Amino acid sequence: MSFGIDFGTSNSVVARWSGHAIEVVPIDGDNLPALWRQPEFEQLFPSAVSVRDLQRTLCFGWAAKTATSEPLDAVKRMLGTRSGADRPGESDELEALPRLEEHHVWIGGEAFHSTVAAASLFSRMREGAAAQLLDLSEAVVTVPANATGGARYRTRAAAALSGIKVRALLNEPTAAAISYAHDVPIPGRFLVFDWGGGTIDVTVLEYADGLFEEQTSRGITALGGLEFDGELAKLILRKMGKAPEALTKSERRRWRRYVELTKIALSHVPQDGQILFEPPIDQLSGRTAQPVPVTVEEYSKVVSPLIDHAMQPVEQALRDLNISPEDIDSVLLIGGTSQIPQVRQALGAVMGHDRIVDPGLCRPMTAVARGAAIYAASLDGTRGDSGDFSLVTSYDLGTAVSAGRQRGFRPIIRRNATLPAEGTSTFYPDKPGASAVRVAVIEGEYGHAADSDRAFPLATIEVPLPSAEHDSKRNRIEVRFRYNESGILRFTATHADTGQLLAEREIDSFGPDGTPLQDGLSEQLTRLLAHTVRPFTEPAQGGLAQPAAGGAPDAAKPSVDPFSARIVQTDPAVTVNGVAQHLMTGGA
Repeated sequence: MSFGIDFGTSNSVVARWSGHAIEVVPIDGDNLPALWRQPEFEQLFPSAVSVRDLQRTLCFGWAAKTATSEPLDAVKRMLGTRSGADRPGESDELEALPRLEEHHVWIGGEAFHSTVAAASLFSRMREGAAAQLLDLSEAVVTVPANATGGARYRTRAAAALSGIKVRALLNEPTAAAISYAHDVPIPGRFLVFDWGGGTIDVTVLEYADGLFEEQTSRGITALGGLEFDGELAKLILRKMGKAPEALTKSERRRWRRYVELTKIALSHVPQDGQILFEPPIDQLSGRTAQPVPVTVEEYSKVVSPLIDHAMQPVEQALRDLNISPEDIDSVLLIGGTSQIPQVRQALGAVMGHDRIVDPGLCRPMTAVARGAAIYAASLDGTRGDSGDFSLVTSYDLGTAVSAGRQRGFRPIIRRNATLPAEGTSTFYPDKPGASAVRVAVIEGEYGHAADSDRAFPLATIEVPLPSAEHDSKRNRIEVRFRYNESGILRFTATHADTGQLLAEREIDSFGPDGTPLQDGLSEQLTRLLAHTVRPFTEPAQGGLAQPAAGGAPDAAKPSVDPFSARIVQTDPAVTVNGVAQHLMTGGA
């Protein structure tokens, strides 16, 4: 049986290929509250984990989202974020590359890695499938097209921790296009506008003769429905004469549920209509404020900057291919945010309203999981009409080179290369007598420095040299990167003159100490899941993102702004050890 999982910022979906059709597996539909009943919502599993207010036990999905005071969501955003903080004592060296760190979240007063929090959600999905006598032990899992290497590896690690083998990582827009082409098998060039709770991806694909070919993808990693909720919350508070900071963190989290319901309702009233926002009851006094009217016009005004920003990757994708909207046959709108009327109107103005596919033909909330299940069936060989899939890289992949006080970026695999893709480049140590070199593996953008905000570090690999040579050019090394069809990277380094293999590994390490993600995390997951039956002993101190009494680990402790879901750094970050000891410059 072939499964696909759409692991989302706000909601996740599980689908399967039954042998003759695609079925969505309703992991948590029985717990959907009446207030939240909307089309396809019973098929959603909210990507939320929380602690029950009275029992102090762990819960997930709809219960965590709607029935607890402090749900933790947007974990997906933490899987690929980075820190640019410098290590103490390094101020005299060249500026450090930005580094990826493993965030901590606080659940029930206990600290857990964000990868473990994500793994607990995968575990709950697996349990939900098992309750329906389905063995969700392997699946194709989707990721944003513009997901960084860190996000891809952490997503795979989280699924593996839960006992789900990841057959492949598939880009979300491609999965949606696969689902659409399965239902409407008409060839053409598609633009997939995938805008959900946390990210936006715009991908152009060509579909012909059963072949899906990604041509380009652009996106924004922290822009989605959560930001719409934040702007609407601020509008309501202004109308009530309250400042956002006047609310406690617990109140802000409870408000977000009411705000999200109001946002959904505003999508179903006429342009000149309004919705009454019912403020949540004050838990201390038991009183509630008067309802606040919110007009569609007011809402449209505060979210218009977000929508304008979302049109930028659309324009970038068209420029990448030097095409116009007329060269696109169909525009697929995926994700809940894409269905907001103001968003559909803005995209129609850019691309042409006649190209926008009706949501009845491309299911916005479940198409990604459905496409992943179809792809899984193709890998299994269980579909007679199995198509071929051609995916492309979303970033330039390369390394750092010496460039004065900055670090230059040398691409080795260029953006939009078809997967599997590989590239090589030759380097030599910048100093004589070097016994090893450290090679920075970086997702970046051609023309921008390796220490710019366009760069994202994946790993720093130490490559031992056969001997220390006074003439550095006698120690030239050839670095080879190879991406497979899932976007997983293998690194090799060989001695250019002798062909001796010096280093080879799959890039699976993003921790500050170079420890593979999987090490030590299974015990954390066991400890977390034990609280589904065993209550947390200490109440959370000021929210899920705060340490319990007795201290916190030394790692950075980010919190999540409940009105924006942006990660806010509260402590100096632990950084990757070892800026390159021997900077590498281009060799002949």
